[in-house]
Amino acid sequence: MNESDDTIFESKLNEFDSVDNEPTKSNETKTSDEPERESEIEQTVTEPKKTIKKKKVLTEEHKAKLKENLKRGREKSIETRRRNRELKALEKEEKMKEQDEKLLKALEKKRSKKTNEDSLLSQIEELKRQLQEKDKKQLKTIDEEPKSEPKPKSQPKAQPKVEPKPKVIVQQPKPIQVETQAQKNKRLYNMMKGLR
Repeated sequence: MNESDDTIFESKLNEFDSVDNEPTKSNETKTSDEPERESEIEQTVTEPKKTIKKKKVLTEEHKAKLKENLKRGREKSIETRRRNRELKALEKEEKMKEQDEKLLKALEKKRSKKTNEDSLLSQIEELKRQLQEKDKKQLKTIDEEPKSEPKPKSQPKAQPKVEPKPKVIVQQPKPIQVETQAQKNKRLYNMMKGLR
């Protein structure tokens, strides 16, 4: 505020204080003072003046300095945006590599499991084949009985009737069934169904 506004405010304040401190007068005197005060208050209320701030006049040097600062700021912001973009690209690449590694590990696990299963299945097949060959050999040895040598006919002897030995037939064992993981899961699922 200006000094003149301060002095006006103080003088008005003093007037109001003096009015409050005065002894009470009759109703007539109060009515005569009121119109004066109202007009003074109205004048002070309706007369506020706005001070317009003048713009600073910029010199050519100052303008050039501001332009240079703007230019530097733009360059710096472009540089930081570029750097942030590169950092994000690197982080994204690292995430992709980690995910790829996880996928590769999972695939290797599956492959090793499959090769394990394949090797077990091939071993089972080999054992089945060996068992069949062994059974065939046993059947051949049972079928091939040693034949008796022919005796001369000159002396016919009464031979007791010998009943031929019955052939022993060996039944082939049932092939071993290997239960896969899916079959195990299904069997467990069916067992658990009844518990509900």
